[in-house]
Amino acid sequence: MLSVKCSLKPKILYLTLFGNCYKPLQQSLKDLDQAYKNFFNSCTGKRKGIKVKSPLFKRRKSRQTARFVGANYKVGQDKIYLPKVGKIRIVWSIPLTSKPSSVTIIRDSAGRYFASFVVVTFREMSLHCAQHLPKSENSIGIDLGISTFATFSNGTKVESPKPLKQNLKKLGKFQRKFAKTQPGSKPIRKT
Repeated sequence: MLSVKCSLKPKILYLTLFGNCYKPLQQSLKDLDQAYKNFFNSCTGKRKGIKVKSPLFKRRKSRQTARFVGANYKVGQDKIYLPKVGKIRIVWSIPLTSKPSSVTIIRDSAGRYFASFVVVTFREMSLHCAQHLPKSENSIGIDLGISTFATFSNGTKVESPKPLKQNLKKLGKFQRKFAKTQPGSKPIRKT
């Protein structure tokens, strides 16, 4: 499955409006039920893999989501229709390859809204796309490392990026600013 994100044009849109539509509420309850099932199955050993932590409460100020599944939304050229909200203008980041199976409206902590579409991609489509690649006799081996990011079999070396070294001054400035803020204050929540 492929998740496609696109940003929504600014419009007064609150996730509390989704409270009138029952589908996102049902989806959030189904997600919560699945999270608790995974947690309890992980505790009893029925679920394989690493242990799953218990679900956390979503804070109002953090990321909020509302998921629409089924035929209760419509995707158009430059608009998306959501029940109890209406038509919302959208800006596509990439075009959809097929009809989406669900759409999730996401509001991040900065107050921006995004629409994330779940699109099913078929194996035949990916094989069809792979057939159009040009055939080549050249092959190259890549060795990923720590001191050098990548070393190719032909001897070319790519140095590893050093983001900490580049941003030490900026980090020091933010740490000094953070040390002066009081715990629990509004500026500390911003950092």
